[in-house]
Order: sequence, then structure tokens, then C-alpha cells
Amino acid sequence: MSQPLIAARNAPVRQLKARQDAAAARPELQVITPPAIRRLRIPLPVACVLMLTLGLFGLLMTNIAIAGDAYQITDLQVTSQRLADQQQAAAESLAAASSPGQLAAKAQTLGMVPAPDAVHLTGSSAVGDPTPAPKASNPPAQGETPSN
Repeated sequence: MSQPLIAARNAPVRQLKARQDAAAARPELQVITPPAIRRLRIPLPVACVLMLTLGLFGLLMTNIAIAGDAYQITDLQVTSQRLADQQQAAAESLAAASSPGQLAAKAQTLGMVPAPDAVHLTGSSAVGDPTPAPKASNPPAQGETPSN
């Protein structure tokens, strides 16, 4: 046999030995499991119930806040109505006190008497004939203040 033929025959044997030597030098491969991660695992139904409870609680708090605002609005409307009533009563009292009859009565209590003939002033002259007013029948005493 020729030398190249012998070398060709032994070549696979040499390659197989080289692979076995290389495999022996390499560390064996192992399956490594990942480290256990400790995290909180909540089952899905519990999470759903928890989310639903939180949602209902939030809705309840919102409704309570809205109801509180509604009560406050109602209180303010009642206060506004009461103040409007007081304003109307004051306006009616003022209108009654400033009526001609009331003014005449107050003037009589002050000792004033109605003028028999009225004199009207126009620009620089007077229209009418001024006449003295009659004396009051019961004038108020000095220092006496008329009652309202």
C-alpha cells in the first residue's frame, strides 16, 4: 500500500480521536434553571375582586362628595332666599316709611303744619303768593324728640 492511501485510511480515526479529546477538555453542558423570583402572585379572581372593590369604593366616595356638594348648594340657596326675603321686607318698609301719608304724620309729630298755598321756585323767581302757615295746635316741647 502506498503511503497516501494509508494516511487516508487513518484520517477518520485521527479525527474521531481529536474530537473525543476536545470533548473531554470541554466542560459538560448542563441545564441551568433560572433562580426563583420571589414576587407576589395574586390569583386572577382575587385580583378581579380587589379591583372591583376598589372601583366601587371610589364610586362611593365620588357619590358622597357629590351629595355633600348638593347639600351645600341647597343650604346656600336657602340662605340666598332668606336674604332676598329680608331685602324685600326692608324695601317694603322703606317704601311704607317714605309714603306721603307717613311723611305727613312724621311732620305733624315734629310740629310742622301743611302750607295753605304752595310756592313754586322757578329759576330766579317764585310762582305763587306765600302766606304764613298756621300755628301748630300742640307743638313738641323743646328737646323732645318725636318717636318713629
